[in-house]
Amino acid sequence: MNSGNLLSESLKAVNPEKSVMDSNWLDLNLLTEPSDTRATFIHAKVTGLSRNDIDSEAVERLGYSKDSVTDWISGRHPVPLPVLKDINGTAKRMGYLCLRASKAKVKVPKLDSALAYFLGVIFGDGHIAYSKRKKGYLRFRVAIQKKRTKYSEFFLPPLINAIFGITPRIYFTKRKSELITILINSKIVSRFFTNLFHFSSGKKSDIVIDFIKKLPQELQLFFVAGLFDTDGGVSGSSFAFCNSSKKTALFVRSFLSKIKIETKFYPQSKNEFKWYLVYVCGKHKNDFLQKLPLKNGSKYASGGI
Repeated sequence: MNSGNLLSESLKAVNPEKSVMDSNWLDLNLLTEPSDTRATFIHAKVTGLSRNDIDSEAVERLGYSKDSVTDWISGRHPVPLPVLKDINGTAKRMGYLCLRASKAKVKVPKLDSALAYFLGVIFGDGHIAYSKRKKGYLRFRVAIQKKRTKYSEFFLPPLINAIFGITPRIYFTKRKSELITILINSKIVSRFFTNLFHFSSGKKSDIVIDFIKKLPQELQLFFVAGLFDTDGGVSGSSFAFCNSSKKTALFVRSFLSKIKIETKFYPQSKNEFKWYLVYVCGKHKNDFLQKLPLKNGSKYASGGI
């Protein structure tokens, strides 16, 4: 299958245009942090912005001028999120999010199957990090490093673009095998993961699972598929998922049980390292392949995906 077909076929199941839940379910107020200043506020381009959308008390408190308000309403400049009366209420009219000093634009993502799947991918093989630059400012990034395959090279980057409207940076390195690193250098995207979806910078936190449990079962299905496409694969004569978090492994097992896929649970350890394995019982491996919207074909090739 060529790269174009791989993406188009995969997006039929992971469809960024199909919103399972209204995007307003995401609390965009959480994108603003107490330490933010006028220089670091996230801004939004809002269609049809009027004075009724603006919180005049916030404008005065933050020291913005009448000319600034005029520029926001006319559309000459994007509006800072903290001066909107109802950030979530205007989400449907937001064309993009941006930082004042940056030309980079980020689309407001919908909480749909594509985003749920990508959350699983990041929780499995990604991480959130920041680094201090020479001039003193922080660089925020969401990173994924995987073996170079059709899935990692031709499916994940376009999926990121479909969800956030940005093109990630791609790097290739050779060690024992050829690796690909996918970087999203965006403070805004990083805040979506940390502030809205409860990811942590650096070491992963299984608090994310508490957020996922609140989602409809359809979205949980795509999240679990993202987990298997990163931390799962062929195991013996069937398939398995491995994770160092017992809470995450038990969530995966519980979810598979809900969709009638029987599994076995195995605590594992080597030296000081411990992890947990959820093994799909052989008699259910065909159900597993049929019910989960898996995309990483190289991991399940022997299973016929």
